[in-house]
Amino acid sequence: MIETSAVDDDYAAVGGAVCELDDAIERCGSCSTPVMLRRPSVSAPASPWLCRRCGSVFFARPQEKDGKLLRGVAKPICYHEVMRELNVHLGAGAQTASKRDVMRLVECFANRKFMGTDTRAQRRHIVAAPVTVIPLSGDLRITAPAERVLTLNVSGGGAALFHTRRIPQPYLAIDFTYAGVNLLPVVLETTRVRQVANSYEIAGRFVCRITP
Repeated sequence: MIETSAVDDDYAAVGGAVCELDDAIERCGSCSTPVMLRRPSVSAPASPWLCRRCGSVFFARPQEKDGKLLRGVAKPICYHEVMRELNVHLGAGAQTASKRDVMRLVECFANRKFMGTDTRAQRRHIVAAPVTVIPLSGDLRITAPAERVLTLNVSGGGAALFHTRRIPQPYLAIDFTYAGVNLLPVVLETTRVRQVANSYEIAGRFVCRITP
């Protein structure tokens, strides 16, 4: 997402206010200007932030120092506005696998034991539902167009998705609106990508919810 806008140099000059945080997102990965954001967590949800210099959108939270927000070039924006723009470029026929085929796959996976380092403690609920995913880079910045994928299973701690192509980004924002499910959007960290025939199973853990 790109927005053409001017940024005052004085507004962007926050070098003296750098906050030394392990979860800090100091600069925009696209234009390198200071955004002064932090990674979200289970207890600190994400919200959309727009880099005023290049128009990149982050799902993050602001940095604070002594109870005051540190001002970078990022500004908060409305989640629904972000999704509205993404959906404009997401074709109505973007669903890449038929629900019938996915249901067959779900049935095959229903009795499978889940092993490995990313094994979820919560019970997996086997369900095939269309959702919208937004690929995010390591700094939680939107780096690719939104896509329609299908869920294979969902638990309290994560989800497995099914798509006809590999999504290489390490994080995904998941919106459940298209499925008609009344759930808040979430950020998912990818922990496993496995090829299944000509498609891919993409699984991961939920990092946090996204405040609309």
